Amino acid sequence: MSISFFNRLTASLPGAIIYSILAGVIGALILMIYLGGMVATESLMKWIPWILGFNTAITGYSLIDKTMERLHNKRIYAVGSGVIVVVTVCLVLTLTSEFGNIVTPAQLAMYGIIGVIFSGFGAWVSIKRHHFE
Repeated sequence: MSISFFNRLTASLPGAIIYSILAGVIGALILMIYLGGMVATESLMKWIPWILGFNTAITGYSLIDKTMERLHNKRIYAVGSGVIVVVTVCLVLTLTSEFGNIVTPAQLAMYGIIGVIFSGFGAWVSIKRHHFE
């Protein structure tokens, strides 16, 4: 894939939203695969909130950065994209785990709250950066 493919994808509003969400999901999964090779599954579960927080912040920042002028209700879209990242990552973890359902509903709720907070924070940072330019 070339850079021009991603430029064409982010030219449209839905493409930019999808790109931002995929960046968060793929980033979280890469970090989890990397850490999963070094630590046990129980230890990896302690890192998931940090990984999701970091990647949902990236998602919120990227979404606003790519759609600044074209998107109304920026924080709502950023928070929604963060929740989509959390749900997608937890779904992939559950489907690929050899231990069955490793994400409980309480953990999913906690991860969802983390996704909302950090994607909103990433969006806020991006909005502030654009105001200073």
